[in-house]
Amino acid sequence: MPLKSIVVIVLRLFALSWLLHDITLWTQATLTALSPTRAAASLSECLALFALPCLLLLAVMLLWCLAGLIARLVSPDSDANVDLTGLTLYHLYCFGFVFLGLYFVLSSFADVINWMHYFALRAHNSSQPNTETEGKYLYQAARPALTFVGGLISLLGAPRWARKLLRREEKIRAA
Repeated sequence: MPLKSIVVIVLRLFALSWLLHDITLWTQATLTALSPTRAAASLSECLALFALPCLLLLAVMLLWCLAGLIARLVSPDSDANVDLTGLTLYHLYCFGFVFLGLYFVLSSFADVINWMHYFALRAHNSSQPNTETEGKYLYQAARPALTFVGGLISLLGAPRWARKLLRREEKIRAA
Protein backbone atom coordinates (compact mmCIF):
# COMPACT_ATOMS: atom_id res chain seq x y z
CA MET A 1 0.00 0.00 0.00
CA PRO A 2 1.44 3.41 -0.91
CA LEU A 3 2.59 5.52 2.01
CA LYS A 4 0.38 8.39 0.79
CA SER A 5 -2.71 6.20 1.24
CA ILE A 6 -1.72 5.42 4.82
CA VAL A 7 -1.21 9.13 5.54
CA VAL A 8 -4.68 9.88 4.09
CA ILE A 9 -6.23 7.21 6.33
CA VAL A 10 -4.50 8.58 9.43
CA LEU A 11 -5.49 12.18 8.63
CA ARG A 12 -9.10 11.18 8.07
CA LEU A 13 -9.16 9.25 11.33
CA PHE A 14 -7.97 12.39 13.07
CA ALA A 15 -10.71 14.32 11.29
CA LEU A 16 -13.24 11.83 12.67
CA SER A 17 -11.69 12.24 16.12
CA TRP A 18 -12.07 16.00 15.84
CA LEU A 19 -15.66 15.53 14.67
CA LEU A 20 -16.49 13.51 17.79
CA HIS A 21 -14.90 16.22 19.91
CA ASP A 22 -16.90 18.82 17.97
CA ILE A 23 -20.15 16.99 18.63
CA THR A 24 -19.46 17.23 22.36
CA LEU A 25 -18.74 20.95 21.99
CA TRP A 26 -22.01 21.50 20.07
CA THR A 27 -23.93 19.55 22.73
CA GLN A 28 -22.35 21.51 25.57
CA ALA A 29 -22.99 24.84 23.84
CA THR A 30 -26.60 23.90 23.11
CA LEU A 31 -27.22 22.72 26.68
CA THR A 32 -25.72 25.96 27.98
CA ALA A 33 -27.78 28.12 25.62
CA LEU A 34 -31.01 26.30 26.46
CA SER A 35 -30.41 26.04 30.21
CA PRO A 36 -33.58 26.95 32.12
CA THR A 37 -31.57 28.76 34.80
CA ARG A 38 -29.87 30.98 32.23
CA ALA A 39 -31.28 34.32 31.15
CA ALA A 40 -32.00 34.92 27.47
CA ALA A 41 -28.70 35.02 25.64
CA SER A 42 -27.74 37.96 23.49
CA LEU A 43 -26.37 37.52 19.98
CA SER A 44 -22.80 38.05 21.17
CA GLU A 45 -23.20 35.37 23.87
CA CYS A 46 -24.56 32.92 21.29
CA LEU A 47 -21.65 33.70 18.97
CA ALA A 48 -19.22 33.14 21.84
CA LEU A 49 -20.86 29.81 22.70
CA PHE A 50 -20.92 28.47 19.16
CA ALA A 51 -17.75 30.01 17.67
CA LEU A 52 -15.42 27.19 18.71
CA PRO A 53 -17.73 24.38 17.57
CA CYS A 54 -18.19 26.13 14.20
CA LEU A 55 -14.45 26.62 13.73
CA LEU A 56 -13.69 23.03 14.66
CA LEU A 57 -16.35 21.78 12.24
CA LEU A 58 -14.71 23.83 9.52
CA ALA A 59 -11.32 22.35 10.45
CA VAL A 60 -12.80 18.83 10.27
CA MET A 61 -14.17 19.44 6.79
CA LEU A 62 -10.91 21.01 5.61
CA LEU A 63 -8.78 18.18 6.99
CA TRP A 64 -11.05 15.57 5.42
CA CYS A 65 -11.07 17.25 2.02
CA LEU A 66 -7.38 18.19 2.00
CA ALA A 67 -6.08 14.85 3.31
CA GLY A 68 -4.88 13.80 -0.15
CA LEU A 69 -3.06 17.06 -0.76
CA ILE A 70 -1.45 16.98 2.68
CA ALA A 71 -0.39 13.36 2.11
CA ARG A 72 1.30 14.35 -1.16
CA LEU A 73 3.09 17.23 0.58
CA VAL A 74 4.40 15.23 3.56
CA SER A 75 5.22 11.96 1.80
CA PRO A 76 8.44 11.49 -0.15
CA ASP A 77 8.29 11.92 -3.94
CA SER A 78 9.19 8.28 -4.42
CA ASP A 79 6.04 7.00 -2.77
CA ALA A 80 7.29 3.78 -1.23
CA ASN A 81 4.96 0.89 -0.76
CA VAL A 82 4.55 -0.26 2.81
CA ASP A 83 4.28 -4.03 2.80
CA LEU A 84 0.99 -4.90 4.38
CA THR A 85 0.67 -8.34 2.87
CA GLY A 86 -2.79 -9.72 3.43
CA LEU A 87 -4.25 -6.43 4.70
CA THR A 88 -6.78 -4.61 2.61
CA LEU A 89 -7.94 -1.03 2.88
CA TYR A 90 -11.03 -2.38 4.64
CA HIS A 91 -8.83 -4.00 7.33
CA LEU A 92 -6.91 -0.78 7.83
CA TYR A 93 -10.09 1.25 8.22
CA CYS A 94 -11.41 -1.33 10.69
CA PHE A 95 -8.16 -1.09 12.63
CA GLY A 96 -8.41 2.69 12.65
CA PHE A 97 -11.98 2.71 13.97
CA VAL A 98 -11.18 0.09 16.60
CA PHE A 99 -8.08 2.03 17.67
CA LEU A 100 -9.98 5.33 17.79
CA GLY A 101 -12.87 3.72 19.68
CA LEU A 102 -10.57 2.09 22.22
CA TYR A 103 -8.71 5.34 22.72
CA PHE A 104 -11.92 7.27 23.42
CA VAL A 105 -13.47 4.59 25.61
CA LEU A 106 -10.36 4.05 27.69
CA SER A 107 -9.50 7.74 28.01
CA SER A 108 -12.99 8.70 29.23
CA PHE A 109 -13.97 5.59 31.22
CA ALA A 110 -12.56 6.77 34.57
CA ASP A 111 -14.24 10.18 34.25
CA VAL A 112 -17.59 8.60 33.37
CA ILE A 113 -17.42 6.25 36.37
CA ASN A 114 -16.37 9.15 38.61
CA TRP A 115 -19.30 11.33 37.48
CA MET A 116 -21.78 8.45 37.79
CA HIS A 117 -20.58 7.91 41.36
CA TYR A 118 -20.86 11.62 42.11
CA PHE A 119 -24.42 11.88 40.79
CA ALA A 120 -25.47 8.69 42.59
CA LEU A 121 -24.16 10.09 45.88
CA ARG A 122 -25.82 13.46 45.24
CA ALA A 123 -29.16 11.79 44.50
CA HIS A 124 -28.91 9.60 47.58
CA ASN A 125 -27.79 12.32 50.03
CA SER A 126 -29.69 15.36 48.79
CA SER A 127 -33.36 15.89 49.54
CA GLN A 128 -33.56 19.08 47.44
CA PRO A 129 -31.04 19.32 44.61
CA ASN A 130 -29.58 22.70 43.72
CA THR A 131 -30.54 22.96 40.04
CA GLU A 132 -27.92 25.61 39.26
CA THR A 133 -25.10 23.47 40.70
CA GLU A 134 -26.47 20.31 39.13
CA GLY A 135 -26.67 21.98 35.73
CA LYS A 136 -23.05 23.08 36.03
CA TYR A 137 -21.96 19.56 36.92
CA LEU A 138 -24.05 18.00 34.16
CA TYR A 139 -22.31 20.35 31.74
CA GLN A 140 -18.90 19.17 33.00
CA ALA A 141 -19.96 15.52 32.86
CA ALA A 142 -21.28 15.78 29.29
CA ARG A 143 -17.89 15.76 27.58
CA PRO A 144 -16.50 12.51 29.01
CA ALA A 145 -19.91 10.85 28.68
CA LEU A 146 -20.29 11.82 25.02
CA THR A 147 -16.68 10.88 24.30
CA PHE A 148 -17.28 7.48 25.90
CA VAL A 149 -20.46 6.89 23.87
CA GLY A 150 -18.76 8.06 20.68
CA GLY A 151 -15.88 5.68 21.37
CA LEU A 152 -18.30 2.80 21.84
CA ILE A 153 -20.02 3.68 18.57
CA SER A 154 -16.68 3.74 16.76
CA LEU A 155 -15.52 0.52 18.40
CA LEU A 156 -18.69 -1.49 17.90
CA GLY A 157 -19.47 -0.08 14.45
CA ALA A 158 -15.94 -0.42 13.04
CA PRO A 159 -16.79 -2.95 10.30
CA ARG A 160 -19.87 -1.04 9.17
CA TRP A 161 -18.10 2.36 9.16
CA ALA A 162 -15.13 0.85 7.29
CA ARG A 163 -17.46 -0.56 4.60
CA LYS A 164 -19.18 2.81 4.21
CA LEU A 165 -15.88 4.66 3.81
CA LEU A 166 -14.63 2.05 1.35
CA ARG A 167 -17.80 2.30 -0.76
CA ARG A 168 -17.52 6.09 -0.74
CA GLU A 169 -13.90 5.94 -1.91
CA GLU A 170 -14.82 3.44 -4.65
CA LYS A 171 -17.53 5.81 -5.92
CA ILE A 172 -15.05 8.69 -5.98
CA ARG A 173 -12.45 6.62 -7.84
CA ALA A 174 -15.06 5.44 -10.35
CA ALA A 175 -16.14 8.99 -11.13
